[in-house]
Amino acid sequence: EIAPALVGNRDLLYLDVALENSIRAAAERGVGSAGFGAAALMGPLLQNLCLSKGDNEEACYCLKAWLSLPGSIRSGGRPSREEALQSVAVINRIRRLLSETSDHIVETISGFATALGNAAKCDPWAVEIFAEEVVRGGPAFAISLVISAIEPTLRQKAELGAWQVISPHEVMGVVEVVEHLSTVQNKVYDEPTVLVVHNVTGEEEVPEGVVGLLTPDAPDVLSHVSVRARNMHVLFATCHDEEPLDQIKKAEGQYLRFKPTAAGAVTWVSPSLQSIDAFTGNLLTNESQQGANQVLNLTIDIPRWCGKWVVTANEFRDGVVGAKSKNLANLRGKIPDWIRLPSAVTVPFGSFEQALEMHENHPIRDQIRGLVHQLKQLPRHLAAPPPTNSNGNGTGQQHPPEGPQAILAKCRELAMQVKVPGELKEQLAAAMRESGIPVPENEERWNMAMEALRGVWASKYNDRAFYSLRKCGIESDDVRMAVCVMRVVPARYAFVIHTKNPSNNDANEVFCELVKGLGESLVSGMVPGSSIAFAARKDNLDHPETLAYASKSEGMFVRESLIFRSDSNGEDLEGYAGAGLYESITMDETQLVRVDYNDDPITKDPEFRRKVMSDICKVGAAIEAALGSAQDIEGVVDPDGNVHVVQTRPQV
Repeated sequence: EIAPALVGNRDLLYLDVALENSIRAAAERGVGSAGFGAAALMGPLLQNLCLSKGDNEEACYCLKAWLSLPGSIRSGGRPSREEALQSVAVINRIRRLLSETSDHIVETISGFATALGNAAKCDPWAVEIFAEEVVRGGPAFAISLVISAIEPTLRQKAELGAWQVISPHEVMGVVEVVEHLSTVQNKVYDEPTVLVVHNVTGEEEVPEGVVGLLTPDAPDVLSHVSVRARNMHVLFATCHDEEPLDQIKKAEGQYLRFKPTAAGAVTWVSPSLQSIDAFTGNLLTNESQQGANQVLNLTIDIPRWCGKWVVTANEFRDGVVGAKSKNLANLRGKIPDWIRLPSAVTVPFGSFEQALEMHENHPIRDQIRGLVHQLKQLPRHLAAPPPTNSNGNGTGQQHPPEGPQAILAKCRELAMQVKVPGELKEQLAAAMRESGIPVPENEERWNMAMEALRGVWASKYNDRAFYSLRKCGIESDDVRMAVCVMRVVPARYAFVIHTKNPSNNDANEVFCELVKGLGESLVSGMVPGSSIAFAARKDNLDHPETLAYASKSEGMFVRESLIFRSDSNGEDLEGYAGAGLYESITMDETQLVRVDYNDDPITKDPEFRRKVMSDICKVGAAIEAALGSAQDIEGVVDPDGNVHVVQTRPQV
C-alpha cells in the first residue's frame, strides 16, 4: 500500500531515514544500561530490520524464531537452562543474518565507494572504511549491540561451551600471543599467523598476514574488525573459557590448524595431527609428539576385481566391497527389528580400473596414468604450484610445475568421461530388482545414475584424500573404490551417532547430532549453523540430555532418488580416520530449503524430542554391542518416526 507513495516522494524517504536513525540511537542508548533487559529490544529491532531489507525472508524467519521464545526471554527476565539453550540457537541464527546483511552491503557499495572516494581525492583510510561505516549506521547494528549485551548471560544459563565464532574459516598459521590488537594492527607478518589477543575493541584493523584472531574479549559482531575478518576470510572467534585459550597460548610459535565445527566450537591440531588434541584441547606429551611427527606408514591391500560388475548383500566379503557394505550386511539379524537397514547392492573394488581397460576408455586410462606418475614425482612438501616469476623480465621464463591440486583436478575430469560398461548397467538393474531397490525408470534417469557413479569413482582423486593418504605413506593410486547403491530413505531428520563421546572420550556416553532433512547438511559443512546435539549415558538411554539446539537456516532435501556411496579400501584402515575423504552422491540434485526449527516438534514438544533422541541413542548402543567396538553411525528418522541406519564404521 505504501509503495506507490514512495515514488518521487523525497519527504517520505527522509522521514524513513530519520525514524531509522531515531530507532538506532534509542537502542544504542538503552542497551548500555539495560544488561540482560536489552532482550526486550530485540523483537522491535528485528521487525525494523525486516521492514528495511529487500530480500527479508531469513530476517522474517529470525523474527518468528525470536517471538516463539518464552516471554521470560523476550522481556529480559530470568531464563531456565532449557530456555537459554533455545535462545542461544536463535541468537546464532540472528548473528548469521547480520553477517550476511553486512557482507551484502559491503560487496554492493565497496566498488562505488572506492571509485567515488578516489575521484574526490579522499584519504585512503576513509575510502577503506566507508562501506563498514554504512553497515554500522544501518538497522542491523543495533541488533548486534543487543546480542553482545544478552549473550553472555544466555550462555552462562545454558551451561554452554567456550566458543563464539564470528567469522568461520578453517585456517592454519603460527600462534602468536599479544595483549592489544591495536598495538600490532599495522604490523606485516611474513608467514600466516593466528593471533591470540587479550583485548579487542572492535575498531582495529586485521594485520596483514594474520589468518586467525582468537580472543577472550567480546567485540561486536558488526564491529569493524568483525566485518574485515569476514571479508578477508580470517577466522575470528571469542572464547568465553580461559582453559582452551591457555592451551593454545602454550603452543605459541607452533604451526596449528584451526577449524570451526558444526556445533559452534573451534578445534585445533597441528598440520601433522599432533601437538594439541582436537577434542580435549590438551597438549600432547613429548613422547606422543615424537610419534606423531613420524609418517604413519600404514599399509593398504589392493584388491583385485572379483569378475562381477555388481554384487548383492550375500556377496559382501573382504576384498570385494568396503566396510560400509560389509557392516550393513553384518548387522542383519544382530540388532532389534525396529531398527531398519536399507537394501543395498555394490559395484565392487576394481570396477573403475576394469572399465578403464575397455578399448574405448584407453585414451583416458593412458592420460590418468601419466598424471598419476606426475603426482608420484612431486616432493611431499609441495602443496600448490610455486608462484610465477613476477620480476617482469619474462625472457626465457618457464612455466612452473603443476602442483597436486591441478593434476588431481585433471584426473577427476577424465574420470567423469569414462564410458560405463553396458554389462555394469545391466547387472546393476538386475541386482536392484532382486534387492527391492527402485530401478531408474527411463534412459534419462539411467544417465543421471551413471553420472553419480562416475562422480564417486572420480572422488578417488579428491585433494583432501590425496593429502591425508600421503601423510600415512599411501599413494592415492592404491585406492580401489567400491560404490554402495541404495534408495535414499525419505528423511524427516538425519543424525550422526558416536557411541563413545568424542568431546570427553567417555565410553559410557553416546553423543549424537541431528538436523532436519538429509545428513549432508550435518556432515559436509555446506550448511552453516549448529545442529541439535544431545547425549545419553548408556545405563540411562531413556533420558538423553539436550546439549544444543539447531541454528541452521536451511536443510538439504531430495526427491525420491538413489544414493551412490563411496566404499573404498582407504576409508576404514585401522587407526586411520578416513571418514569424509570421498564422495557420496545422490542421483538427483539436492535442494537447499529454508527451515524453521522453532516451529518443529523436535524443539517445541519435549516428549516428542525425548522419544526421538532416546530412540537414536538406543540405536547407537545396539550397534556398538552388535559389532563389538565404538561406532560412527549415520541414519535418518522417516516421516512415520521409523529409524533407519544407512552406514556405520568403527569410530576413530
